[in-house]
Amino acid sequence: MEKRKHFCTCRDIECKLNPINHDQGCDLCVQKNLKQGEIPGCFFHLVKDDLSGIEDFSINGFVKLYLKELASKEGQP
Repeated sequence: MEKRKHFCTCRDIECKLNPINHDQGCDLCVQKNLKQGEIPGCFFHLVKDDLSGIEDFSINGFVKLYLKELASKEGQP
């Protein structure tokens, strides 16, 4: 049986919170991340495709990644 399609950009389809693994949409993932002071991976994927080296999914970690990628695209150090 084929999994239903969802816009979620998370590549961890083994995660029980991934919307393809239940019928509650993004709610479970967002709730978990908010409780832990983090931002869901889908926001990080808006900034960078490869998240393999990312360990800090906090709000601060997101801002740092965003500013680093922005500077990289603008040719700044």
